[in-house]
Amino acid sequence: MSQAVVVLSSSEPKAVEAVFRLFESPQLHELGDGWKQISGKLLSSFEDAKTECDHISSEEKVDCNCLKYEAFSTKKKLVVFDMDSTLIQQECIDEIAAEAGIQKEVSTITSLAMNGEIDFQESLRRRVSLLEGLSVDVIEKIIAKITFTPGAKELCRSLKKLGATLVVASGGFIPMANYVKEQLGLDYAYANMLEFSHDGKFLTGKVQGAIVDGQRKAEILREKKIELGLDVFETMAVGDGANDLIMMGESGLGVAYNAKPKVQLMASSKINQTSLQSVLYLLGINKAEQERFLA
Repeated sequence: MSQAVVVLSSSEPKAVEAVFRLFESPQLHELGDGWKQISGKLLSSFEDAKTECDHISSEEKVDCNCLKYEAFSTKKKLVVFDMDSTLIQQECIDEIAAEAGIQKEVSTITSLAMNGEIDFQESLRRRVSLLEGLSVDVIEKIIAKITFTPGAKELCRSLKKLGATLVVASGGFIPMANYVKEQLGLDYAYANMLEFSHDGKFLTGKVQGAIVDGQRKAEILREKKIELGLDVFETMAVGDGANDLIMMGESGLGVAYNAKPKVQLMASSKINQTSLQSVLYLLGINKAEQERFLA
């Protein structure tokens, strides 16, 4: 059977004992704040162990992640983040819609996409078309409202200290993505381009260039991995939506952050915590090490 690592967000004896039963000779390392790293040779297949960890997560209301040893132990040199509801707490298209007074119309289109009745590209085009004639001043208003997810700055600072290249790949819009890049010290920002009127004062209701959808996010990760000459296990992707699953699948470690249940089950790991900094525990970085990075 294979070697694996389980990262558990709880000290509850029932959860710890359940994880111990997955291993031949479990080795326990305390990470801090109740987080534990339990490793060793699995008694069953990796797939069975992951299923059991998902069950423990559901039953005990904890984060219980079974990771392949290579995914856990390999230093991450490329991390690609989703933006909306991951690095920041807003959904930018919803914020623009609120400013324009068209929340209901945008919400209806979003529901169609979530139900699989239209794809992301069609959904984005329809929603952006509703913004036609809106003053470009709305962009600065939305940027001023951006609230970073707790722990986002600390996570990015720590990853930079570890030498990682950081990318935001968003289905949102480039002005917001560039702001997030600057504030978090990221290396690259990719997002959709809103088209402006000839005088630059209004939105035309159109998107310029290729749309950044789930497939494009995966391509960005793949392109950067090749450009940097990295192995797949040296990459990580973090997001919350179904359109992040493709890039998570392309990465060595996919992290579903406060995501929908379906996304959590399909991703290689999940974090259901207030702070995005908790992602560092999935990399085996204990609390003392995190504090040193941030000192």
